[in-house]
Amino acid sequence: MPSSIISHQAPGLWLKILSPQKIDGTAICISTFVVDLNVILDYFFPYLYPFSFRYISHSLLGLIIWTIPLTLVFSMMVSRYVAPLVSRIAKNNFFLFKPLRYFGFDKFDKLKLKTFNKNFFIVTSYSALIGGITHLLLDLPSHEYIELFYPWKLIKSWDFFLIILVNQEIIIGERTINVILTVYELIWVLETLVGLIISLYFLRYIKTHNLLETWYKSEELKEKEYKMEASE
Repeated sequence: MPSSIISHQAPGLWLKILSPQKIDGTAICISTFVVDLNVILDYFFPYLYPFSFRYISHSLLGLIIWTIPLTLVFSMMVSRYVAPLVSRIAKNNFFLFKPLRYFGFDKFDKLKLKTFNKNFFIVTSYSALIGGITHLLLDLPSHEYIELFYPWKLIKSWDFFLIILVNQEIIIGERTINVILTVYELIWVLETLVGLIISLYFLRYIKTHNLLETWYKSEELKEKEYKMEASE
């Protein structure tokens, strides 16, 4: 779950920088997160075990019935309400919010300029699809099961990724902790750390090159023209 919040966004940010007019950055980043929202549902429905909502959300079918619909809803909510709120918080001079400004969160109020028209829904939908696919690809070597073809087939990961690298008991006081580390778990840790670094780099790149201002300049002009027409 943590990797979906802080590292899975790296491919999406890269694609947004490469093709800013063809990719919705909000949608592609959110879609890499909503794939893992199964954690919440699995917590509230433990009696469904051994079934897991992860099987659906991490499948090709889930991209259509889970990732795209949720991303559409969350993209509108984030653009209108969450992003402007985060921007206001980041602009506060309190020292704890300085990292937010460093990585450009103070510019997120630009997202409220989005227009929810036909083009928005088209671009957001395929951006969500792309983001979901990048998440599934990153998960392939870093989890025990491959859920791509669920509900038709649930595949155990390849033997190499199931190799146990560490199987050690650690005694802390009166407590004994059994630490097991497999190849796929090690890959998950590495993906999380590397993805975090790359995501932060791209966020800083967007900030230093004023890309949010550039991307939403046309939307801002449209907003000003609309207000001028309304005042006449």
